[in-house]
Amino acid sequence: MSSAQLEALEKKEALEQDPIRQKLGSPLRAPARILGFELCDDSTAVFALANYQARVADFKAGECKKAMVKHTGPVTAVAVMPESYKVAGSRIALSASWDTTVKVWSVNNPQRTLAVLSGHSDFVKCLVAHPTLPLVYTGSSDKTIMFWRLPQSAEELSGSGEPMVIKPFKTVKGQHTGQIYTMCLDRETAGVLFSAGSDASIRAWNAMDGSPLPADGAAFDGEWVIPRGQHRTNISDIKCIEGGLWTASADKTAISWDIETGKADLVLEHSTTVTAVLPIPQVGVVVTGVRDGVIYVWRVNDGSPRIIREIHAHTDDVTCLRIAGRCFYSSSLDETLRVWGIEDVVGFPGGLEYMPAELAALKAQTVEQSITNSTEKLSGTASALTEEEERELAELMSDIDDM
Repeated sequence: MSSAQLEALEKKEALEQDPIRQKLGSPLRAPARILGFELCDDSTAVFALANYQARVADFKAGECKKAMVKHTGPVTAVAVMPESYKVAGSRIALSASWDTTVKVWSVNNPQRTLAVLSGHSDFVKCLVAHPTLPLVYTGSSDKTIMFWRLPQSAEELSGSGEPMVIKPFKTVKGQHTGQIYTMCLDRETAGVLFSAGSDASIRAWNAMDGSPLPADGAAFDGEWVIPRGQHRTNISDIKCIEGGLWTASADKTAISWDIETGKADLVLEHSTTVTAVLPIPQVGVVVTGVRDGVIYVWRVNDGSPRIIREIHAHTDDVTCLRIAGRCFYSSSLDETLRVWGIEDVVGFPGGLEYMPAELAALKAQTVEQSITNSTEKLSGTASALTEEEERELAELMSDIDDM
């Protein structure tokens, strides 16, 4: 191992052994590495896990429910259908896997598979559900994007004893020259699907029919595409919020793009691979997660972008960042999902590293107790000498002084 790798390993081990830091973000622990998650509501999420499972997590109970969806390969992504699309009063979720399939299931009864989306020839790496329509989008290691249409009524999914088999109504092939790692819909109309992956390009599609999004101007050649160049390698995350497009890459950058021109507006430089990005425009910040587990909060709305906060809680790669209401959420390969109050983090008065006052006080108390214990131990060791041993020690020290 290189010196840098050894240093990173030592930092990780120290963080894992720090009981105070491990309380940050009220961690909800999963039974395996979390590769992705999606929020159902303020008390429920669904997890994509490396142990071939998708699970439902209960924030109030602080645990993952035992019932699970089983695949025959790691589950790479999950999605949740619109609130109105329900079976027997339950939200509908989907899980994508290395086994090349996507399974459709009820959040209240995940053990029963309602439908299977079948069509990819390699790992399914990303998954997006339309916010209002029964449409689903998948990206794969087979370099294709597939568009799927679920039944108009979710109740149709539960009509048969066997899972419904659904085929894609559109396959986009040939434009991306590498694996598709990440996709997102524009938040304003959900009419445009953006995609990116290992070829470091960013492309856009009509979310209804899968046709390339047309674009005018010198930056485009009839189709909306940002070619490889600004990003030099894998793009691992993409988000589109309030007309702004953000990407995170293994080239150690997170970039904000002008959708109209395809040009980079801001480039946030990091010291390691950026694995996740989350713009929070209402407070003028962007949150990024990186390979070693650190979460950075960048101020981007007043002059040059700068880091205003660091969160050292995760001990392995940050895999996903999501926002809901007044909180944002982070998951990691360290098998935890953590929740952060946006106002608490952004408005934290204690300096660069985020450590809530109650945990800082607990940490100070722990350090003080440790010092006290060490002092008592040393004092106890000294008093354990007999009177004769103390006299011999004094004579020895006197002899040394005379030399």
